[in-house]
Amino acid sequence: MKLLDIFALSGLINGLFVLGLGVFIISHNWRDKLNRLYFLIVIAISIWSFSYWLWLFSNDAVSALFWVRMLSIGSTLIPVFYFHWVVSILKIERRERNTRWLVYILGVLFILFSFSDLFISGVEPKLFFPFWPNPGILYHFYLFVLYICLIIYSSNLLIKSYKIAWGEDKKRLAYVIAGALLAFSGGLSNFFLWYNIPIAPYGNFLVAFYPLLFGYATIKYRLFNIKTIATELFAIAIWIFLFIKILLSTGSNDLLVNIFLFIVVVFFGILLIRSVFKEVRQKEQMEKMAEDVKKAYEAEKRAKERIDEARVKDEALLSSIGEGVIAIDKEGKVIFINNVAEEMLVLKNEQAINKSYEEILKIENEKGEAIKNEASPLYQALSSGRKIVTGATGGSDSAESVSSTVSPAAAYYFARGDKTKFPAAVTVAPVVLNGKIIGAVAVFRDVTIERQIDRSKSEFVSLASHQLRTPLTAIKWYSDVLFKEKLSAKQKKCLNGIYDGNERMIKLIDVMLNVSRLEAGKIKINPSPTNVKKILEDIINEQKFTVKTKKQKFIFECPDDLPEISIDQNLVRLIFQNLISNAIKYTPDEGEILCKVEKKNNLFSFEVKDTGIGIPQNQQKRVFEKLFRADNAFSHTAEGNGLGLYAAKMTAESLGGKIWFESKAGKGTTFFVDLPVSPAAK
Repeated sequence: MKLLDIFALSGLINGLFVLGLGVFIISHNWRDKLNRLYFLIVIAISIWSFSYWLWLFSNDAVSALFWVRMLSIGSTLIPVFYFHWVVSILKIERRERNTRWLVYILGVLFILFSFSDLFISGVEPKLFFPFWPNPGILYHFYLFVLYICLIIYSSNLLIKSYKIAWGEDKKRLAYVIAGALLAFSGGLSNFFLWYNIPIAPYGNFLVAFYPLLFGYATIKYRLFNIKTIATELFAIAIWIFLFIKILLSTGSNDLLVNIFLFIVVVFFGILLIRSVFKEVRQKEQMEKMAEDVKKAYEAEKRAKERIDEARVKDEALLSSIGEGVIAIDKEGKVIFINNVAEEMLVLKNEQAINKSYEEILKIENEKGEAIKNEASPLYQALSSGRKIVTGATGGSDSAESVSSTVSPAAAYYFARGDKTKFPAAVTVAPVVLNGKIIGAVAVFRDVTIERQIDRSKSEFVSLASHQLRTPLTAIKWYSDVLFKEKLSAKQKKCLNGIYDGNERMIKLIDVMLNVSRLEAGKIKINPSPTNVKKILEDIINEQKFTVKTKKQKFIFECPDDLPEISIDQNLVRLIFQNLISNAIKYTPDEGEILCKVEKKNNLFSFEVKDTGIGIPQNQQKRVFEKLFRADNAFSHTAEGNGLGLYAAKMTAESLGGKIWFESKAGKGTTFFVDLPVSPAAK
């Protein structure tokens, strides 16, 4: 056999082997994208291999040139499909999308010119080949761009992935890289004679390693998800052998035995294939279940890691806060305490966690008396679902209400582990999940310094107010004396201005003194038999001149049988006087004011309603703040100091009562006061 015939047969053998493997792969799982791309590579190699065989067996230049040009179509498609297959197996199609489109466009252009002289100019004898092709101008570009550069780029992608892969993926890529390098290196040996380099294409024999290594990887490492290919190849090989044996039978007995044997082997071969297929299917299902369990475990693990990470961040954040933080569950057990809270309460983390907050957070008043659990801010937040805030001077306020039932004169004191205590400002927020309260978070701080400053301020105001009263009293006395003298109209007008201004100053000093005493807790409550109706009539009579001047309508409703009650007359007068004077002051001319009082069981209820300027909705939460005046109050009258309602609220709460209001800007305001009372002693 001539060397030329050996080269021709190598093309035929390569084509048959590759095509057979490709048909098996695509027939078993044609839905798999990788299988379909591999089959396209197989088609391209088959075109190249069969054309190679027919070219070398050609007897004339025309047929040889035709098969060479057919061969060039296969050689153009091989690197194109190979590149697409590589980016698919590496799962980088999106990243290489633009490159893939460029490669396909170049491949189509080269194929369009493959039957022109620009691609292959002709054939001539070279070495022992009678018809070897000569390259055209475009062939040089094809060889460099589409064959050498693209294959190097594709192989580089495989090698990079191989370096970071592990397990079966690494082994699979190793066989792919080895098969590709051998095949393309062997194919490259064909190009020497194209450029008149006298080296025969002995590398053609390496092309067979490409499908061989791919087939081995397919069977051993399931490259294309084909599990029964080895069994089927084995069964078919035996069937072919027995079929040939039937054809070569020498006698009738031998023929019958061979036919029977063939039928039995085919039958059991089919059973074997079905059994293997079923086993593989069950194995695939188990592997899929195992993979699903693994994914679920990994997902749960990642979720747990994220939760742990979030928890660590939250704990770090809470630990870094400069105030004490305690978190409790819905049962009232402590689930978190930060370092600052530990230091402030003089206890350790292990002493607090899983303990009831009542055990570790002992709350007292200034007298050292324990505050009942029902009155503690943590209990209130858990039971009401509202945010509870206490100030530096004590007392509490809800985020949803402007009223409070806790006395501001008595601050919360937290007892330490060493038996000492400190005043605390506390904010407690309930933790709500799906509409249910699942716990609460308390944030507190030591307000010892703030209370000292506040006490010093109150003492200063009290001292200054007392010092101011002496000259103001003198001014009032001299004004009274001057009123008895004969004065001109101008002098009387000036003297009236002095007198009125002095009276306003005296009232302001009185309010400041009252506020100072209330904040310092120095006001003593002296209950005595009190006729509330008479107090209100006296206050209304004092305001008669102003009501008459403004042409207002003042209505006073009080039952005739209103009994005397035991209460501090001065404190009650302070509350009523502030509310009634405000109603008159902030009601325009010809407006209406209703003052109503009644006794309900053990409560004394007072109500003052006006048709005045009202209070803007966005400022209503600040009405009882010290020195606060609403915007429309400033524009209505310059008189006012923002202390009246503050003093009224503190006084009402000192008496164990409460004060609240309803208002609408431009429509008027109604203030309500409820005071607990007891009947006057007979």
